[in-house]
Amino acid sequence: MFHVRRRWVVGGLVAGLTGAALATGCTPRQTDSAGPRAQAEYDPEKDAAATVGGKTVMGNTEPIPVSGVGLVYQLKGTGSSPPADGWRETLEKALKKRKLNPKEVLDDPARSTSLVLVSGVIPPGARNGDRFDVTVTLPGGSKTTSLQHGVLDLCDLTNYEMSGSLKQSLANSGVPNGKVPQAAANELLMGNRVAAAEGPLVAGVLLPMKGDGAADAPAGDMPAVRAAKVWGGMTNLIDRPYHFLLNGDAPQPRLAMVVAARMNAVFHGTTDRAGKVAEAQVQGRRPMVTAFVPPTYRLNHHRFILVARNIPLTAPGPTDPYRKKLERELLQPETAVLAAIKLEALGADSEDALRVGLEHADSPWVRFAAAQSLCYLGKADPKAARTLGEIAERHPALRTHALTALASQDDAPCLDQLVELMKKGGSSLRYGAFAALRGADENHDAVRGRRMGHSYWLHTVAADSTPLVHLTSERRNEVVLFGSVWPVSGTFAFPLGGEFTVTRKDGEEAVTVSRVVTKDGEPTTIEAKYRADLAAILKGLAEMGGTYAEAVEFVRRVHAADGFAFPVAVDAVPRGFDVQELARLAGRDPLCAEADKLAEKSTGTGEVVQAGGFDLPTAADEVARPQPDLPVPTKPGLNRAHGSVFDHLK
Repeated sequence: MFHVRRRWVVGGLVAGLTGAALATGCTPRQTDSAGPRAQAEYDPEKDAAATVGGKTVMGNTEPIPVSGVGLVYQLKGTGSSPPADGWRETLEKALKKRKLNPKEVLDDPARSTSLVLVSGVIPPGARNGDRFDVTVTLPGGSKTTSLQHGVLDLCDLTNYEMSGSLKQSLANSGVPNGKVPQAAANELLMGNRVAAAEGPLVAGVLLPMKGDGAADAPAGDMPAVRAAKVWGGMTNLIDRPYHFLLNGDAPQPRLAMVVAARMNAVFHGTTDRAGKVAEAQVQGRRPMVTAFVPPTYRLNHHRFILVARNIPLTAPGPTDPYRKKLERELLQPETAVLAAIKLEALGADSEDALRVGLEHADSPWVRFAAAQSLCYLGKADPKAARTLGEIAERHPALRTHALTALASQDDAPCLDQLVELMKKGGSSLRYGAFAALRGADENHDAVRGRRMGHSYWLHTVAADSTPLVHLTSERRNEVVLFGSVWPVSGTFAFPLGGEFTVTRKDGEEAVTVSRVVTKDGEPTTIEAKYRADLAAILKGLAEMGGTYAEAVEFVRRVHAADGFAFPVAVDAVPRGFDVQELARLAGRDPLCAEADKLAEKSTGTGEVVQAGGFDLPTAADEVARPQPDLPVPTKPGLNRAHGSVFDHLK
């Protein structure tokens, strides 16, 4: 559900080895040739102030691009036969493996098929079976005119890398020189099958934006139909754990075991059936720890890494000065965000201190930081959930983080807050709460939708709230209708795509939907009448074979003609700041007022670049230092792949 798009800036770090290891992003176990006895045993008692982050650097944090050649079928006479080139040869081999006749399939006289290029990305931290989006495009010279109504046949996707880049990456990872592939620097090395893609295409959808996400564009604009998306159409076939690579010229195997043990102790109770998050391994001469994100952090990988890197290698006791210092800093607005993350890194023993922060009446920063950490520790109760609900409603700058934290728990107090937030405020809060709840539990009664053919989802939610329509242009094809009635007014007559026409004449109550179909080789018009309510019309369009493109076009055209007495929003995902920037802003904006104003005005693509990397600001004076200008915020993702909220919302 939420799965944040993770594009962190990390230089010189490697993800992958040759052959199968490159394909999987996993690291094989190897024996240190020097042997652990040749090194002094690591003693954590002599390094009591050290943290996981102080002893490691991050690896396997870059996305893996994947691609393949595929076949689209069920086109309405808009396809074409591919020319005799390398793309066709590749696809023919794949069809022959499936016992299909390539010429019969690719040279269909009805022009119902087309060769296409399929591409996607496997993000770091992905697990085998996760689903992600893919892009479908036409190769140069293709005579296919439209991909609308097409379905992508099952195709394999492989990873690839330029050999020169790969060689340097492998060397940086500690792979012996003899293991580095010998190839020209500009040669493209194809990898193994790492994903598969299939599903109905979404093409011809035009969703421009204005201001805070309202739909606003000339109704006559023509959408692109020679490229398409398959939302959630790629199934990942590999595991991609994060790598915590030990620092130093001669890192010690025992240190890797200490790091893994401390991570498993802190994240105990938040893991899956495997029972542990981290495992010590050796890559060449360099010990490391591999770690998968525990379920509680599935919607916020970046926070998991921040917390993990702040875990002390020696657990501080109840009266330890370090713990007491963090408990004091939690109650100060300028240091609360950082202190909460560091208390979270101490594990469940921080619960009592965090609950004290919930009672801080003067500062939204303190209440937010404490409630958020309680959620990720799995210790959320009705008070913590209510606190996050209030923060999400009142503070746009903290909204994304608050909604993601609520969605991280599948217990009633947190989910009930999301249900209530779908009824309040503007489109950003209402749709943000919907996306968060769907990410937490897509089968929850409050967000369950209905599939419209094989094209999109229609959700009718928050029946006892004011009407609102929300459309999406990325990540998922869906229409969300908030409220219980969505009347359509006015008179109109306009086409939808090349087959549908929708009309409403003066004095008529119903809306007529007509479609031109081919019957016995002749064009024939069929039509049906539907109640002048948006939900009824969308369902009718789908019953007659309409897709998401026609549904969106209908909403756009009626909206442009002032036929709705309620707002229409597009991609109204909350905007906000990344954690590092929040920590800095708290020092100059104790009431969060300036940050809220900027968050409400911000625009963007919905992607997050975690420019702060994987470490928190280190000095309190840097956090509190006045800055000349507050930066325009970017939206931290609730990750939008399955199992994540916004990418990190999508």
